[in-house]
Amino acid sequence: MHYNISFPQPLQHFMEVTTNIKTDHKTSLSLYLPIWRPGRYEATYYAKNIKNFRITDDQGNQVRYTKTSHSSWVVDTQNLKEINVTYKYWAYKMDAGNSYFDEDLIYINFINCLIYTKESINEACEVALDIPSHYNIACGLKRKNGVLVAKDYYELVDSPMIASADLEHFNYTIDNTDFHIWINGKHNINTAKMEDHFYKFSKKQIEIMGEFPEDSYHFLLHLLPYKFYHGVEHHDSTVITVGPGISDDETELYNQLLGVSSHELFHAWNIIKIRPKELQPYDFNKEVTFPTGYVAEGFTTYYGDLFLAKSGVFSRDGYFNELNLLFKRHFTNFGRLNYSVVDSSIDLWVDGYALNFPDRKSSIYVEGAMIALCLDLMLRRKSEDKYSLDNIMVSLWENFGKTSTGYTSQDVQKLCEELYGESLEDFFNTHVHGTAPKDKLINELLQHVGCELTNSDAKNPFERYFGVKISPNPTPNTNPKIVHIAPGSIGEQYFSVNDEIISVNKEPLDLENIAKYTAGEYVFEISRNFNKKLNIAVKTSEKTYFTQYKIHPKANATEEQKTSFKSWTGLDLF
Repeated sequence: MHYNISFPQPLQHFMEVTTNIKTDHKTSLSLYLPIWRPGRYEATYYAKNIKNFRITDDQGNQVRYTKTSHSSWVVDTQNLKEINVTYKYWAYKMDAGNSYFDEDLIYINFINCLIYTKESINEACEVALDIPSHYNIACGLKRKNGVLVAKDYYELVDSPMIASADLEHFNYTIDNTDFHIWINGKHNINTAKMEDHFYKFSKKQIEIMGEFPEDSYHFLLHLLPYKFYHGVEHHDSTVITVGPGISDDETELYNQLLGVSSHELFHAWNIIKIRPKELQPYDFNKEVTFPTGYVAEGFTTYYGDLFLAKSGVFSRDGYFNELNLLFKRHFTNFGRLNYSVVDSSIDLWVDGYALNFPDRKSSIYVEGAMIALCLDLMLRRKSEDKYSLDNIMVSLWENFGKTSTGYTSQDVQKLCEELYGESLEDFFNTHVHGTAPKDKLINELLQHVGCELTNSDAKNPFERYFGVKISPNPTPNTNPKIVHIAPGSIGEQYFSVNDEIISVNKEPLDLENIAKYTAGEYVFEISRNFNKKLNIAVKTSEKTYFTQYKIHPKANATEEQKTSFKSWTGLDLF
């Protein structure tokens, strides 16, 4: 198939797409636009961004067609050698999975906007772009006479591109793979340091996995002027959108950029090649559900940070900070006790990644990372550090990734049991297919590497005494709002999510001096449900909520534990 994309009115943000399709003498053809994209396993329906859809023959005559669903069309091609399908596509959403263009930038995820036929999905594709001659193009696809070429539709839609006159470009080489860093946007990042750190974590990933799946790889970075965080994996590239690019807290932004970049690079093995059987091959116009999101995203989340430690990019405290963020997300999401990570993975198609209501389900990213941490430390402890989750990932690569064979959760369990030397049925039933708490298990396993999981009361007194979280930064002229309530807490008896706190003991809530609200008796004036005003008297008890969990090194760690810690993280415990 041949595509032509032009950009005539950048301030209107509509790309004009023309697709030339040979009919191969068929009397009818079915056309499709994907309803989801790899990396986001929920219904997306990109056809909602299309207008002015029309089909003509090679003489410019209108061709009859019928729209058969939200994302498919049937075309009457009797006596036609080829057809041209044209439409406008709205490209004005900036994140790592959509498309955007204006007077300075063209950014396309082709899966959003290019139609296909099932008969030609495995055939070569060409994309001609009508862009300014002084623009640089960042894309993993090869170019022939200025045209992007792909071996098939699968490769095409797995190859996003950025075009602009203002792109920064850096590159490095590891073994036989060329890595490219492309930056769009203003920033105050030390790019020399960034290039060095990217080189280090890339090299460590290749060292652990044994080889890199591609000849080249492109980091396509959008550094935005506002707070943002998103990344999407592709076979030889990733799109990452983070911000603000110019930040007073450069360290926070930079660590986020490192974390998501390492995470997305590891996806080049895990999910791009090592793929669940339900996704082998991709069907872009069929509902996609699979139970192993904990492996695809959770294991990747775990390794994204761990590789930054193993490569020396993160210090011990830097790695502990990332683990503690995961622990916070794990222990404050009570949905982990409601839905297993397997059930939550299957439900991605239903409610995506948004919070439909509080504590409904677990996160495949966070819970999967907790499972990965447990399996890694279990294997290390049982084998005296001879085996680890690294071996499991390499086995998945050798047995499933290289052979393009989809894996199941049972395959993962079997590989773990082979190295562990015993059945892991209880662990998988309890923590993968079940919803059992993990705090005691994690603390027990951390002992092997000279660490422990400590817990303490929440610092915020409203979280600690009432079991309610309050929005940290209310907008001007608005009241602080309750955003989360711990199940079984005092707050659950008196408050509702989205209650606005007008006053406490007849005074405005003092967020700047939140610590002054110690245990005791309080009268809350709140606004609920269409400005209904209520006065609520609440007395705290000795019970506390939103307990904080953190990893700490054991002061009396043995030499064996220190050695195990070094084997695990590549870092010294002290």
